[in-house]
Amino acid sequence: MECDKHGQQLILYCPSHLMPCCDECISTSHSKCTGIKSLAGVVEKTKIDKSKENVETDINSILSFLEKLINHKSKNIKTGENNYKGIHKSIKVMRKEINKHLDHLEKKLCQEADTIWNQEKSKANDFLYEIEGKKTNLKEMKKQLLTVTSQTSQTSKLQTFLGVHKIEQQVHQCQRYVEDLENDERTKEVDIKMKQNDEIEKILSKLEIS
Repeated sequence: MECDKHGQQLILYCPSHLMPCCDECISTSHSKCTGIKSLAGVVEKTKIDKSKENVETDINSILSFLEKLINHKSKNIKTGENNYKGIHKSIKVMRKEINKHLDHLEKKLCQEADTIWNQEKSKANDFLYEIEGKKTNLKEMKKQLLTVTSQTSQTSKLQTFLGVHKIEQQVHQCQRYVEDLENDERTKEVDIKMKQNDEIEKILSKLEIS
């Protein structure tokens, strides 16, 4: 197997980056990496079934996390939808309490609520779409893993190793994605509420006096 970047034979393996390397790769990109090993030796010692099991476990773990996150976020959107509808009801009650001269206020508040909720709902749905994409990719990796490991008799152990290794790298990227979600603002609860301002309070007070 040749290096895609340098056209040299892949004869070494960098455990720090989980990457097969050629001599040029080592000298240019992995000079500070430790534990460089012979690729043939790593392939020989690698148990494909064990690698498959580990990768599959990682995939299932990530899928489980994403599924829980999707369910949580979906419930969050439904709650926000109810709050959004509640705001409209509150606005209508307020409108009746004031008088017919405040039609413009009702329209303004409804528009603001629409704009804010549509923005937040759009962000939440975009986030769900992104997560669904990750789920789809992970499921595809799972299929590819089965395909790669089930064709061992038809392919060399090196090709099988490289196939599993490629999927493993993709899974690690998904793991980093999930880890980064911990500090991602999009995972937080979306809560939309209405706060009555001082101007409205003054109007209501005048109505009560009159």
